Amino acid sequence: MMFPSSFSLLIFLLSSIARWTAAANLHVITIPSDVLRPSSLFWDPTAQHFVVGSAVRPIISSVSDAGVAETIVSDPLLSQHSSVSSISVDDRRRRLLVALRRPDGLAAYDLRSPRPHRRIFFSPLPSSPGGIAVDSASGLVFVTGSDSGVVWRADLEGVVSDLSRSAKYGGEGLAAVAYERKGFLLVVQGKTGKVFKVDEESGAAKEVIGINGTPAPNTEAVALMADGSAVFAGGKVLRMMQSGDGWTEATVRSEEKVEVGKKCTGVTVRHGKKVYMLVSPETEKSGEGSRSRIEEVEWEEEGDMLWAMVLVGFGLAYFLYWRFQMRQLVSNMNKKRA
Repeated sequence: MMFPSSFSLLIFLLSSIARWTAAANLHVITIPSDVLRPSSLFWDPTAQHFVVGSAVRPIISSVSDAGVAETIVSDPLLSQHSSVSSISVDDRRRRLLVALRRPDGLAAYDLRSPRPHRRIFFSPLPSSPGGIAVDSASGLVFVTGSDSGVVWRADLEGVVSDLSRSAKYGGEGLAAVAYERKGFLLVVQGKTGKVFKVDEESGAAKEVIGINGTPAPNTEAVALMADGSAVFAGGKVLRMMQSGDGWTEATVRSEEKVEVGKKCTGVTVRHGKKVYMLVSPETEKSGEGSRSRIEEVEWEEEGDMLWAMVLVGFGLAYFLYWRFQMRQLVSNMNKKRA
């Protein structure tokens, strides 16, 4: 009667140790409170820091691995009521690209200039922007319309033109966008979670078929990994999707849920494989526990489960061996007493 309960306790302890070890190694950065309402996230590979935009000010901050923040953009030519919708870095040209609201526009800043960085251009947009992405080879910038089914394209001088106004969008606004080096964009319709593959030349759009699911509704950000997988962030969930046919069809490979009382508003990829998400409180509160964080994400893979089973197997074998030795010891002691 003791074995089942002892075995259950062993499994619980081993799994708890495995989870604790994995969690202890994850990188978590608490964003300083003077960074107001962080809403967008990007990793700058040259400067080796995170870039964070504000949802209530036209301010962009750098955040180091140690959680030290510094204002890198505070544009005096913009209204203090402006806000950052999304950000991206053109690392080849060292430009910071920013989609702004109130006024609606696309701005570029020179990352080689002293901080706060100098503005290169500001291009008005016809309506409110959603996501932003850049082709580092050509320098072309792509911006989605959050309240209209449109994808704009801007050249190196900031001249904006329509790239895609497909009927497939159904008139719904578009949110996140990511550029794929094979010559297309992945565009997410935030309200529905639908994903579209958009040709970067013609603007032709095709809906990606989700085999076992799609990004969650209210998706706000997307980032591509080096292996071609895409990570979608929004609301209470972060989902990784993968395609084997050039994003005609895709499957949900893994999922990470945000803790209670929090929401995920941004995602970025570091070194092509490390995924970090921007996690903020659902309601505005004061205190250390309510501050926004940048959290490294660990996906639960099949290999991880296999390794856990191996550990349990070794633990069980050792446990049975220990019980056998104890029974032998008790038996020998009883014989001596007899």
